[in-house]
Amino acid sequence: MFNKSSPVYLFTILCALIITPAQAGQRAFVASYGNDANSCIPLSPCRSFAKAVTVVDPNGEVLALDSAGYGIVTLTQPISLTAAPGIYAGITVFPGESGVTIAASVDVVLRGLTINSQGGNNGILMSGSSSLSIENCVISNFSGVGQRGVFVDSAASVRMVDTLVRDNDTGIQLQGGAITDISGSNFLGNNTAILATSTSSPFTSVTISDTIVTAGGTGIEASSSGTGSAQINMIRSSVTNNLKGIASSASGGTAPVTFSDSMVTGNVIGYFKGTGGTLTSLQNNTITDNGGNTGPLTPLLLQ
Repeated sequence: MFNKSSPVYLFTILCALIITPAQAGQRAFVASYGNDANSCIPLSPCRSFAKAVTVVDPNGEVLALDSAGYGIVTLTQPISLTAAPGIYAGITVFPGESGVTIAASVDVVLRGLTINSQGGNNGILMSGSSSLSIENCVISNFSGVGQRGVFVDSAASVRMVDTLVRDNDTGIQLQGGAITDISGSNFLGNNTAILATSTSSPFTSVTISDTIVTAGGTGIEASSSGTGSAQINMIRSSVTNNLKGIASSASGGTAPVTFSDSMVTGNVIGYFKGTGGTLTSLQNNTITDNGGNTGPLTPLLLQ
């Protein structure tokens, strides 16, 4: 039996640590100086998100220790990807890629990330049907035709808070029964900023609050076909200086848009009611200084 103070005992422990390195467990770490051959613990961080998510436990966290780009990633288990305030945790997305892909039905939190396109298809692509929380992120430059900052095509619960979505063809597109809350966020210079669509059940629903949508093509749009239903409710928000502020159209199904305590101003077309669309405005809105409007707007009295 070894004496615990003997050199032989200490050498045995050291060899065991080298042969069996510490595992990441509940938290995995990435850093600019990391290496994907490492174990992703704080003193031995990995270099990429893609490696770190393979060693962390379900419902665990991957944390960026310093500013760097950490690469695209596919998420197959419940997890959080997080950067602390003041740290740039970037994901650059090249042609044919999506920055964060969520194909499984898992709960995901993305906090403090910057997702930037260099010709990529989507910043965030979700086809699983659990939940997605996007917090304090920047998603930009998915500006090619059909490219999207965020694309959710499932009956997922989606939350976007304090996020900047800038210069995309579509800022966020929600369909497939997604139920979404967007609050405290800014949509700048997108061809279409917020788009809810549906072709069949379950219905797609978006609630927008305390959000700015400006300087783009279409600000907010609901559209449906077949037996689908896509609805948008907006409160305490502004839709300004777009070619088209608020739009609704339905070639089948329903696509109601209701807004209250909000400002729609400086748009070439303030609101646009297409065939089959429904636009409902509470009387506490400010709709002014637009180039014109298309179709009737249904007023709703305050209750």
